[in-house]
Amino acid sequence: MFNTIISGAFCGIDSYLVQVEVDVSQGLPCMEMVGCLSREAGEAKQRIRVALRNTGVCLPPCRITINLSPADRYKSGTAFDLPAAVGLLASMGLVEAVKTKGILFVGELGLGGELKAVRGILPIVRAAVREGIAVCIVPPGNGKEAAVAGEIRVYEADHISQVRAALQKGLKEGGAEKAGLRRVRTARETDGACTMSAAKTEGKKREPIKEWEREGAEDFADIAGQESVRRAAEIAAAGFHHMLMIGPPGSGKTMIARRMPSILPPLSQEESLEVSAIYSVCGRLKNGSIMKERPFLAPHHTATGAAVIGGGRVPMPGAVSLAHRGILFLDELPEFKRTILDMLRQPLEERKVQIARTYGNIEYPADFMLVGAMNPCPCGYYPGEQCKCSQAQTDRYLSHVSGPVLDRMDLCVEVPGLKKENLFCRKRGESSAVIRRRVLAAREMQKKRFQSSLRVNAEMGVREITKYCVLEQETERKLRRIAETCALSLRACHKILRMARTIADLDGEESIRMHHINEAVYYRLSAGAYWGRGQGI
Repeated sequence: MFNTIISGAFCGIDSYLVQVEVDVSQGLPCMEMVGCLSREAGEAKQRIRVALRNTGVCLPPCRITINLSPADRYKSGTAFDLPAAVGLLASMGLVEAVKTKGILFVGELGLGGELKAVRGILPIVRAAVREGIAVCIVPPGNGKEAAVAGEIRVYEADHISQVRAALQKGLKEGGAEKAGLRRVRTARETDGACTMSAAKTEGKKREPIKEWEREGAEDFADIAGQESVRRAAEIAAAGFHHMLMIGPPGSGKTMIARRMPSILPPLSQEESLEVSAIYSVCGRLKNGSIMKERPFLAPHHTATGAAVIGGGRVPMPGAVSLAHRGILFLDELPEFKRTILDMLRQPLEERKVQIARTYGNIEYPADFMLVGAMNPCPCGYYPGEQCKCSQAQTDRYLSHVSGPVLDRMDLCVEVPGLKKENLFCRKRGESSAVIRRRVLAAREMQKKRFQSSLRVNAEMGVREITKYCVLEQETERKLRRIAETCALSLRACHKILRMARTIADLDGEESIRMHHINEAVYYRLSAGAYWGRGQGI
């Protein structure tokens, strides 16, 4: 007997539905799985056989063929165990086939029949919602993740026997609850319950809680001095510009970088689903909940290319993709292998990573803000009297950061060493909440400008620069003179205009003035003190 069950798979973070076709027919007793499968997916037949036997279902002595369609697309993971087992039960007549129609089944089977959580539930269920699937059954731990995908009824099942009992009774006839399946409320249902709860408590005074206190985020108010660096961080956050900090050890570079998420705008619903899909594919969503904060990734300088960019034997997203819509912080930048830094050039330009394999190409999004921190020399104290490095040692150290990567940084800022009088300074600086308000105002101007909440100034193309970065004649003449004097590339000039546009947005001005250009040029050319005029940034 032949039967088809609906499941799903993902390639990169793109997902699609899979038809799990099960046929039980006369022939030599065996079970075969076909359909361009990975090793772990092909091993499902052993798990299914033992799990069904341990739940009291003995397979008949016949030929069992399981095909995962489309058969020309590579499929990995263990999510096909449950749909294949359900299809086998339906083909054996233990479950009515009609009661399995229109239901998405995803999950791994243990040898005792228990269901185990799998990776990539969010993109798979989103694909099911797009295709009009109304119900899905997932393992415990995947329910919350599936419920945010859209309008779909989500049930969690602990054991294959519960799924069998629910299908025998019929989900529409209340069989799910009777069999022990748990209904997981969707995001809209949860919001409705919260609204009703809020209406009941309306009129009660509640003391407001600051976002930073609630999230336990680090605050810019902890930083004493460093006004130029704080200003550069604000510009970078407002326009999503890449930033490089150069300064001696202990000057606060890492401290500033780790506080930058506190001044970034919150994730929108669309951005949250994008980031959550990446973390779902990696199996890194905490408690099955979607991402609510912008990611901050700080890989160690010994990380491999696959860990930073992505790939590996079984392709997985790297740090650049896990930092999507957030910050990728590379501390001790020259200590990273030059080959890895050179790999960053494509993601910085295209905002995505493409990985080629024999069975196809995989694409991961990588729209991140790069924040780098480094010492000016091996000992870190150049050009002061404490520096003991030779010029050759300093040049060799700086050469680890290649010109093409350096040219893609928007801002470079020098971080001076901490003054002794600021060591026990009790005066707190400007808080993250105050800075964030200015950043949000600048982002609101960009949202109106580009008619999208996802576009920022750093992403402007040549046509958009021509349209939105119009300069007065005298200002344009001075910028041309600066470009000629400093031998700036066309990319560098475009980055200056993008940065000036962001600075003007922070000032709430529609037109770019000369002092906006001057500030952008200052942050762009600060690296010249280390790499020489016309080089690097």
